[in-house]
Amino acid sequence: MRLWLSLGIVLPVFFLGVGVFSFYQTINAPKNEQQEAIEHLVMNEDEAVEVEDFHMFFGIDTIYVATVSQDNGELYYWFYNDSYDRIERVPHADLVEADTLKNEVLESVAGAELRDIGVGYEEDEVVYELVYTDQDNTLYYDYYTATDGGGELLKQFRLSP
Repeated sequence: MRLWLSLGIVLPVFFLGVGVFSFYQTINAPKNEQQEAIEHLVMNEDEAVEVEDFHMFFGIDTIYVATVSQDNGELYYWFYNDSYDRIERVPHADLVEADTLKNEVLESVAGAELRDIGVGYEEDEVVYELVYTDQDNTLYYDYYTATDGGGELLKQFRLSP
């Protein structure tokens, strides 16, 4: 009797675990394919040495962002659109310091708690996307210019609880 009870519990949990794992793999497959495609495009460029990082930026359009070390020893952000066309390449050193923007936001908004900061491309500008909440639990998405002196608020979205 205990054997049947144990099997009745263990087998459904096992199949549930397999289902969750396969669902996770199915969700991640497109992102992995996109990352491989971008890495292939980057590595076909003469000046690229290695893809250090990859992430997707979801603004008005989906942008693929690759952090690339080049043969001159510098790190660059390479931006690709969803057609895999490179739309911009910016040296990492030319961007405004993310910590500077982060500190300005945390000091200017009461009770601000930073959730995420990332580099993206929006309205033909390299931007930082800052995601944070304030003391009222309002969720903010701020977009700041990241180059050419940068640090200017490009746009802001708020989601109130």
